[in-house]
Amino acid sequence: MEISVKLPNSLYQDVSNLAQANKKSVSEFVKNAVRKAVVEESQPLDRPLLHCSDSEVLALANMKMSEAENNRLSELFDNQREENISPLERNELDTLMRVYEVGNLRKAQGIVESVQRGLIKTSDDLA
Repeated sequence: MEISVKLPNSLYQDVSNLAQANKKSVSEFVKNAVRKAVVEESQPLDRPLLHCSDSEVLALANMKMSEAENNRLSELFDNQREENISPLERNELDTLMRVYEVGNLRKAQGIVESVQRGLIKTSDDLA
């Protein structure tokens, strides 16, 4: 299925710049952003862990940032360290850092819940 989306000019320009920085077409960049949002929405990140299944809790305990996100975060940190970071990249860095922080917090909660449920004994049991 194909859909059309109207974006304000300023948002389109931001998306276009990010797509170009990531060497992707605007269409591919938007498609990936929507896919990522769908995956994040389907994860039990906002639900209390008591209501999550054992497999969801273990998935949280084993959660990792994607290699692409990790590489982009490193690249943005390098730009920041070299004082060569654009305002758009600064926003992207802030967003990725927030994703990283929330992910690590939720991962820690998943580990604690996994240990409490007897799903894992130590952090050595994690993949």
